[in-house]
Amino acid sequence: MGQFIEINTGRMESPAVGSNLFSNRAAVANMQQHSNSSEVSIIIQAYNRLEKTKRCVESVLTYTTEIDYELILLDNGSEDGTLEYFRSVPHEKKTVVHITKNLGASYPTSILSLNKLGRFICILQNDLIVTSHWMEQLLACMKSDDRIGMVNPVCCNTSNLQCVDLPYTNYLEMQEQAAQFNHSNPRKWEDRLRLITLGTLYRKEALMAIGWPVGDVGFFHDFGDDDNTFRIRRMGYRTVLAGDTWICHDHDMRRGEGKDPAEFQTSLDIGRANFREKFFGVDAWDDVNNFYLPYFSHVPPPSAAGRPQILGVDTRCGTPILDVKNWLRRCGLPDADLSAFTQDPKYWLDLKTICKGPVICDREEFLVDSFPGNHFDYIVVDRPMNRYHEPIKMLRDLFLLCKKGGCLICKLTNAYSFREYLHLLGQTDVYNQDISLNIPVEQFQSALEQWGTVQSILRINAALGQEGQSILASLYPAGLSKEQQTAALAQMQCAEYLFVVQKRP
Repeated sequence: MGQFIEINTGRMESPAVGSNLFSNRAAVANMQQHSNSSEVSIIIQAYNRLEKTKRCVESVLTYTTEIDYELILLDNGSEDGTLEYFRSVPHEKKTVVHITKNLGASYPTSILSLNKLGRFICILQNDLIVTSHWMEQLLACMKSDDRIGMVNPVCCNTSNLQCVDLPYTNYLEMQEQAAQFNHSNPRKWEDRLRLITLGTLYRKEALMAIGWPVGDVGFFHDFGDDDNTFRIRRMGYRTVLAGDTWICHDHDMRRGEGKDPAEFQTSLDIGRANFREKFFGVDAWDDVNNFYLPYFSHVPPPSAAGRPQILGVDTRCGTPILDVKNWLRRCGLPDADLSAFTQDPKYWLDLKTICKGPVICDREEFLVDSFPGNHFDYIVVDRPMNRYHEPIKMLRDLFLLCKKGGCLICKLTNAYSFREYLHLLGQTDVYNQDISLNIPVEQFQSALEQWGTVQSILRINAALGQEGQSILASLYPAGLSKEQQTAALAQMQCAEYLFVVQKRP
């Protein structure tokens, strides 16, 4: 006879047709909200670690105030009393889900129906401890723009420049420090290309757009959070780090708590390869982690109010120009426009997700023809200038595009680094395979001074530890003085020079 299913939609209203893709998605998400639905669904998933689970849940109950939220507690096959504890949690809008056997971290959320969840969805691991006003502030950020798809707080014990270490020695001090930190400040919101998802708040229609469950089940290993961010951003949404909201990640990441180092490295290698395969050659680390924020103390501040124009040239997926935009937001200029030029087509799509201005993919000789002259307040070139075919012509073109008084940030590969030195000694395995013209830093500085004033020259050192420095020192020619050895080591450790140049008025 088969199966008969009837769904009563008599009291539901058809979604109103909106003017764009985002309003249409929002209309469908609103249609699914019942009159008794909560605004936020907070999902806590636990597998053993009962004490951490208790701290997580109790912090949610204590510090999630003035928010209409439901609590969904997922016990993923624990054997330490987690289920009994979940049943005892005192919250009116509570659902406990018990899974008898742990089948992996992605399985529990997959059994939940996205249609039945709240307008906003937050997934918490059980080693997170939330703090004063955390959800209020995440919601304030989320609701500030309908095109924000996910918001992530900062926390301790994480990477990706999301880590903030507050000074405390016990739980009470931690909550006191967090209460002082957590004050809503839109200047601290940062657009990001990728987020480590710890305490992330999602917009429901963004999850509808990428598909539920939130994670691609193909990522059994690491990089699932990178994948989530990329997919949501490629659906047209902003992915934001809320630098005004801090929670505690109660996990000693630096010492590899709970992980076998060899297994963890294997997981990273497999996950990273999976990411490159899925996104057609884009690397979640090399193509995204080229942050420029640490250097902005050396960059001239904006000279006037208005809408700054920023150009990125060969910035890979675009982190350097997002860094400039985030820095300008902290300076009180939240509306900077981004444009980009790339010679590698694999970066075009991700650049389009963050740029309101043109994104051009072409050869370097066509850069100057692609944008209006004397237009940009800030130009960032991530590719070292001595890797272009005609570096001096490239410099001239960049200054033609830069406004008078505008700023050019560019790099130069050090032609006299330890890699080149070791290569000359016959150690070919350390040689930098990227072809770079041999341009001394003094000569390059002179070329820059034809068009502008060099504000700063910064050394970007290679990750050469104490042991590596000692090995390198043992290879110096005999007879060098102590001062000569120190100078040689300083020059050879430098991988690249970063120049900050202001175009003359």
